[in-house]
Amino acid sequence: MTSTSLPENDGDWDPALDAVTAAPKHHKVLFENERLRVLEVTLEPNDEEPVHHHQWPSVFVLDQIQGPIHDISPDGVQLPPNRDVIQAVQAWNGKGSLVVHMAPQAAGRVLNASPLTLHGIRIEMKS
Repeated sequence: MTSTSLPENDGDWDPALDAVTAAPKHHKVLFENERLRVLEVTLEPNDEEPVHHHQWPSVFVLDQIQGPIHDISPDGVQLPPNRDVIQAVQAWNGKGSLVVHMAPQAAGRVLNASPLTLHGIRIEMKS
């Protein structure tokens, strides 16, 4: 598995890199059962999350976000702005909430290079 590719099997997701375990300052569990996990996600201005992954598809409802937001690989390389949430932020008009359908995410980190705190609720659908 490269730094930007997804594990091939469900058992290949490193539990130590789960978002809640690896980046607890930024991911708070609001609800969890065998089918869903609901996270509150917060990233202060100029803050960078530790390396973590999101193994399940999700819906991310952001009530506060502003670019620039950068994806960073586990080895520190800034990735091109092609991930679903980065493209959605760039296209968003800033009105209401931003809703993004998210695919599972391989290990990486996010840098909030904006002056605004990123805040949202991420609803993960466990498979």
